[in-house]
Amino acid sequence: MDNEFDPQRQAEAAMKEAVRADGAERQRLIQIAQAWLEVAHPGPSFRSGPSVRRA
Repeated sequence: MDNEFDPQRQAEAAMKEAVRADGAERQRLIQIAQAWLEVAHPGPSFRSGPSVRRA
């Protein structure tokens, strides 16, 4: 990416902050890190997978 944000670096920074936090703040930072990892390493989403037909 050619912008100022490196998603992998942002995820690592959020996890480092999560280690120092506790309770709801820790959970929030973990969720932020997970979101950055999704940006850094996009994979197939639940809805983009093959459709399953049931008989």
